[in-house]
Amino acid sequence: MKIYVLGVCGTFMGGLAQLAVQKGFEVAGCDENAYPPMSNVLAEQGIKVDQGFTVRNIADDIDLFVIGNVVSRGNPMMEEILKRRLKFVSGPQFLTESILEDRHVIAVSGTHGKTSTSSMLAKVLIDAGLDIGYMIAGRAIDLDSTAYLGTDKYFVIEADEYDTAFFDKRSKFIHYSPSTLLINNLEFDHADIFDDLDAIKKQFHHLLRILPKDAKLFYPVDDSNIKKLLEMGVYCQEESFDSVGKNKGWHVKIKNPECSTFDIYQNKKLRGSINWNLIGEHNKKNALATFVMAISLGLKGQQISKSLSAFKGTARRMEMIGEKNSISVYDDFAHHPTAIKYTLDGLRKKVGSQKIVCLLEMRSNTMSSGYHDKAIPKSLEDADRVFLFSKNQDQIEKIAKRSKKFSTCSGTREFLDLLPELNESNTHIICLSNGSFDQIHHAILERL
Repeated sequence: MKIYVLGVCGTFMGGLAQLAVQKGFEVAGCDENAYPPMSNVLAEQGIKVDQGFTVRNIADDIDLFVIGNVVSRGNPMMEEILKRRLKFVSGPQFLTESILEDRHVIAVSGTHGKTSTSSMLAKVLIDAGLDIGYMIAGRAIDLDSTAYLGTDKYFVIEADEYDTAFFDKRSKFIHYSPSTLLINNLEFDHADIFDDLDAIKKQFHHLLRILPKDAKLFYPVDDSNIKKLLEMGVYCQEESFDSVGKNKGWHVKIKNPECSTFDIYQNKKLRGSINWNLIGEHNKKNALATFVMAISLGLKGQQISKSLSAFKGTARRMEMIGEKNSISVYDDFAHHPTAIKYTLDGLRKKVGSQKIVCLLEMRSNTMSSGYHDKAIPKSLEDADRVFLFSKNQDQIEKIAKRSKKFSTCSGTREFLDLLPELNESNTHIICLSNGSFDQIHHAILERL
């Protein structure tokens, strides 16, 4: 069977295309911007990628068109598919019906930490000798790829709440029919498609309503938004953990301020000890969620601890890009005040009183909408200097007035011109964005 993927260079659709090839489908696709690294990954799998959404891409031998949510009405190919009444499905529907059938799906959801937690869990299961499948929206250093079919029953998927397609406005995760579900945290995000937090809760509630009784839900008991969500109804098995640590149930006791060494307890019983190179409260919470799920799946505490302690992390999560003249440059995906706060808090605890310079690109739809404007200054408290970047100069200038350590930049070139005044030993420059940030981290290292 030959499928053609519209939007094939997106993280989700690119992963789907790889899984389809591994499943035995003949796969081709197209995208507006076909560029590395995804274009190279797809080429290695033998997937032909056409540039643009031209009608010429529609060949007579295509059995099914798989539509990514980058596609909308008015797209030339989509209009022709509709005109000819050709067969098409959304990416999540194809994934469920053609890839995930007969699998024990482990869905990792929540506002923050999905990529890191799903990567941790995949590594733990693989290290236990299981040939699991996985699909993750980011590159885990410990895994060979972002998508792998596997032969065992377990399939770990990063399950986000973004909508499915222009013709199906339900969240993607509605399609996955998980047997194991983690809701790791819950806050407002995706202002381009959700009006408020209640709208997001509604999508999660719809997911909970279709879980069978023998499915299992994992969640942190200390998250007030999740607590309110569960009050709407839960119909499956539940297991909670306390990521704050109140010495009951599943909880953590940290051994150092940066949270790189900690013990995991179930009530008063020590179940595991983690000693890794990651830092931050958020990573500790992700590890606890991973540990509890892995125990539920039948793994032993000792093997989980060993695997997690060796976890190297994921790309763009406090990723050290380089060091020059005693100045370290990091890249991080954080683009929500909570994630920003956790990231900077972890870095501060690691570097002590050394200087932290934060570059924040307010690029995400929720950031640019102004929803987080009041919360942003507090999330940046651990930085000594902050440079704000945005297409909306008025927005960042208003935010910058709230702190003397804030400055605005019109772009990469302006910041690089300011770099000499920041060029002092033991400085840590961290670049925060959910986009490429014009590769500013590499430009900084070249200029130092």
